[in-house]
Amino acid sequence: MASLALYGLGEMGADIARCLVARGVELHAYDPVADAAPEADHFHRCASAAEAARAATVHLVVVKRPDDVRTLLFGADGLCAAAPPGSHVVLHTTLTPQTVRELADAVRQQGHVLLDAALSRRDGLVRDGSLSLFVGGPAAELGTVRPVLERYADNVVHAGPTGAGMTVKLCNNWLLYSNRHAALQALRTGRALGVDPDVLRGALAASTGSSWALAHYSDLDEAIVTGQGAPAVVRDRTTSELHMARDMAATSGQVPTSLQETFALLDAM
Repeated sequence: MASLALYGLGEMGADIARCLVARGVELHAYDPVADAAPEADHFHRCASAAEAARAATVHLVVVKRPDDVRTLLFGADGLCAAAPPGSHVVLHTTLTPQTVRELADAVRQQGHVLLDAALSRRDGLVRDGSLSLFVGGPAAELGTVRPVLERYADNVVHAGPTGAGMTVKLCNNWLLYSNRHAALQALRTGRALGVDPDVLRGALAASTGSSWALAHYSDLDEAIVTGQGAPAVVRDRTTSELHMARDMAATSGQVPTSLQETFALLDAM
């Protein structure tokens, strides 16, 4: 297997790292802030992005903040300047398809290949390899890195050309947040009309009105319904991804009403 580097040890990055290390992969990782890291002889915490980049030919970018991606890729001590020629950059950070295409062009000029590989959780734990990857880019380039991706993701989908992976991800999140907004409204209404919240949630989860959001956000949604709100990190991520979905949809014409209405979720949170 190709040597591997990972950038970003936040919630998703740390779990991907744990999965890879548990499966025996030698991994070089860089994160200037996060402390989470697997304990293993074949896990190497690097002092800079350049140090990690020099050690690998496949690079997994899982940084949290979209604004940090350009610095990581193109900074003086960044990935593209230090990586071996012809390296593959696998971009997991959620961005708009247009931004991905711009980054791919710039990475190509540095002598590397960028694939957008958008992340989506499944029913199991990410650290156990339960993960979908929607990949945009040339099929031949995906074929080169697919053995790496399949070490930590059990559903790798070639979505189409560069940017298509993020298109699928943002469409998925559009439905996720639409479902979540509807679920919150239904839970609030049923509660107001006197149905026990646990009974209501259990009945809906076992019936035709169920959704991934209803099944997996029970504790968080209970806090929202009872007026405590969602954690700031969740609100910020939801806000960012909804705006990216709206920007994406706007490129094909008028933004659909279902997406416009979902922005009310931000007020509920």
